[in-house]
Amino acid sequence: MFMFMNIVMFIVLACTSLYTISYGVWTWKKKNKLGAVMIFVVAMTVLMLPVYTLYIRLG
Repeated sequence: MFMFMNIVMFIVLACTSLYTISYGVWTWKKKNKLGAVMIFVVAMTVLMLPVYTLYIRLG
């Protein structure tokens, strides 16, 4: 059951990150470079922080 929940959580995190990255690309195309970079940072944080918490700290 624990492995199933990890897979579901990773899928939700990946979808959230993909949506956020696509917004960052749109922002980049609108010539807002700083905003796009910050959105990419948020997307990577959304993906990496839960992965760090689950697999490294709780390992």
